[in-house]
Amino acid sequence: MFVLNFKLDIKKIVFGCILIALALATIIKFGNDSTNTVSSKTTNTFDYTLTEENYVDTLKTIHENLDENIGKTVQMNGYVYRMPDFKDNYFVCGRDYLVNNENNVAGFLCYEDQGDNLLDNEWIEITGVIAKGEYNGETPVLKVNHITKITAPANTYVQ
Repeated sequence: MFVLNFKLDIKKIVFGCILIALALATIIKFGNDSTNTVSSKTTNTFDYTLTEENYVDTLKTIHENLDENIGKTVQMNGYVYRMPDFKDNYFVCGRDYLVNNENNVAGFLCYEDQGDNLLDNEWIEITGVIAKGEYNGETPVLKVNHITKITAPANTYVQ
């Protein structure tokens, strides 16, 4: 015959319940916060975000360090610009900048499966991944993941 004999201690039971409740509250609080942080980072974080202030310098850095930047993500806006010798579905997402009082176009050579459907001078915001390509030598090519048509900004020039 087996006899089980134990004494209930109300203080220990209450203390144990409080510890369990605190542990659950901590897991719920910090578990939800870290999930939200991760999801916002994956949807809004890019290796490079080109702005009016950093546009030309960022492009120069990427071009000069192409091998180190392959696979990095970019977000930018500009207008669609094409040269007559571009391959199908290639275009430049570019902005105007002045050098010695001369207007130039600065931007990324981009590839998108439906790139030929974009109109010249149409303003777009794009996100994509940097790859190595060829156009008059080795150059970065932005493989576009997402395109949104936008209105032209008040200032179309960049620095």
